[in-house]
Amino acid sequence: MRIGARGGPLLVVIAALAASVLASCSSATDSSADPGTSAAPSASSSSSPSPTEDVSGSVAPTPPVSTVPGEVRDLDVEELVMPSAAPAMPTAWQERFVIGYGPGRDLLGTAPGGDSGTLDIGPEYGAPAPDGSWWFLDAAKARIAHYDSAGQFLDQVRVSKKLLIGGRYFQWQLPHVLDDGTLVATRQDPERTWLLRLRDGTLDEIPVDGSFSAAYDDGVRLYGFADRGKPVVVDPGDGAMRPTSWFRTPSGTRFSVAMGARLKLGLPAAGVSRSLQISTASGAGAHVGLQLRAGTDDTLHLFLTGLGEDDESVQLVGASLVSPSGEVAAVEALPNPFNESDPGSPAQLVMVPGSSTPMLVYVLPDGVHVYERTG
Repeated sequence: MRIGARGGPLLVVIAALAASVLASCSSATDSSADPGTSAAPSASSSSSPSPTEDVSGSVAPTPPVSTVPGEVRDLDVEELVMPSAAPAMPTAWQERFVIGYGPGRDLLGTAPGGDSGTLDIGPEYGAPAPDGSWWFLDAAKARIAHYDSAGQFLDQVRVSKKLLIGGRYFQWQLPHVLDDGTLVATRQDPERTWLLRLRDGTLDEIPVDGSFSAAYDDGVRLYGFADRGKPVVVDPGDGAMRPTSWFRTPSGTRFSVAMGARLKLGLPAAGVSRSLQISTASGAGAHVGLQLRAGTDDTLHLFLTGLGEDDESVQLVGASLVSPSGEVAAVEALPNPFNESDPGSPAQLVMVPGSSTPMLVYVLPDGVHVYERTG
């Protein structure tokens, strides 16, 4: 989704709710034949601004892995400085595997996209399961494809025509795999959100009690934002949705993360309430979207993309983390995830359930690349 920088974080999610039915439609043409109570995370997850020229820009090359040692990272900053997109992955991020595109079961599919259908749009991302295997929403082949931890094909689950919209369109986005191995993905219609669920090899879909944009899961529940950015928690078992003021880590620790002109953090168990200015390297304001994951060690990992007020043609991309005691790490620059093959959202931040290691999924013109932060 391409949203201008001055839309602000709330507009990002409102636009996602309103436009996802149209913006995320992929034609399924086979190319082979307590949650409790205080200040909550802001409504700026999963989608974020990109420069206007990226809408029809050139094909992004596969990000190489940098071989130049980086500077020592400051793990407790007072200001969140957003860097420009890096030309290469930092050495701390190692490529785990790449799955290419093509016919047959072993490769992922692409679907025509863009105003004239001249783009080849890749899958709607993927997520790891507790056993380390991976599930990808392969829209072009109307399936959920299963790969091992090294990216080798295992099996697939076909999406029946009765689940596809109009018997043709695959609209689910950004999957989550929960602690019990259930895969959950969401789609929107004008009235509500729907949850696609894959449990023990069986696919079904259930309605949610309203509309929300899924931003995070704690391994059991989905968290996100409803109308006007109100934080909510959703039970994937029955679709029940209710307001919440806190998100929770997999261990149950409460936290809040709000993104606006400042990054606002709440960690009540640690007695932490912080507010950090968000800016570019030149000191100008920055408009940033957020993806969030939490590890079993209660560390919060942030994937950040946005634009600066000093130069809206420059894509800002990076990752940070928040320690359980509230220290915020300097943002490390990452390559630009926006390209002609991404399905509309930036790269997906994921984590194997039960682990504390962040990973990134980039959908690029030559295939889907998975990176793991090992440093």
